[in-house]
Amino acid sequence: MSATVDVAVRGVDRIAASEMAPVGTFTVRRALPDRQRHSIGPWVFLDHFGPFRVKPGHDGVGAHPHAGIETVTYLLSGRQEHRDSAGHVGIVNTGGAQWMTAGRGVIHAEAPKPLTEEEYTLHGIQLWTTLPRILKMNAPRYQNLTADSVAQVKRDGATIRVIGGSFAGLTGPGETLMALVVAHVELAPGASLEEQVPEAFEMAAYVIAGEGRFGAQSAALGDLVIWGGNESAVRFENAGKEPLQVMLIGGTPAEGPLVFHGPFVMNTVEQVRAAEVAYRTGRMGTL
Repeated sequence: MSATVDVAVRGVDRIAASEMAPVGTFTVRRALPDRQRHSIGPWVFLDHFGPFRVKPGHDGVGAHPHAGIETVTYLLSGRQEHRDSAGHVGIVNTGGAQWMTAGRGVIHAEAPKPLTEEEYTLHGIQLWTTLPRILKMNAPRYQNLTADSVAQVKRDGATIRVIGGSFAGLTGPGETLMALVVAHVELAPGASLEEQVPEAFEMAAYVIAGEGRFGAQSAALGDLVIWGGNESAVRFENAGKEPLQVMLIGGTPAEGPLVFHGPFVMNTVEQVRAAEVAYRTGRMGTL
């Protein structure tokens, strides 16, 4: 349901610029974790990769472990294969997503598998959530969310696609383990969007393309807009001449403390050490 005029709209707390980082055979824009902000709700990591032309058999991210988190890879263009040590294999296409729960530990790899000329251009977003304390040791699982399954609505110059959680009257296909939302929003030039969000949610928007106005502030490619307060709506508009695309993320605050160590996000140093031992001794399996 669209927010009405009497709903209080959140103000922007700050806008954080992403930084360039190497991943596998390519370079990404990394918006989370930020120097001042390690999480937005349960979301603790956001990488924006591409667009770039892939070389099958060369590009991709090789086998590596994760524990204590979920990974979500959403493709704006391209075709990519997922494999993991729990035996899951899946292909994600443009507009689809792969949602992997690492839980107590799993090894996975992602590689481009283009079939058409358009699919040689790889472009997407990878996100991580931290898991609640009680779910850190869950068994690994995998969800392949096809483009057709992603909830979508078009109205008033806006295209809203909800991958997980609920937003704008839509509920995404991703089965979530905590209260969160992740959605891809595109606004035509001159269009705006105002939507209700739960007051308990922390909320942010990563700018994938274009230029947006978020209250009195502007944000462009690579910027992470972090809303403050607990008002019940967020609002932004396309301030440029090209389409504005954002990845909207949010949820209830992460259960801390958070201990980051490479691909592991745990609540204690001892849990991180246990994950390292599990990986090194083969208890996470092999690819």
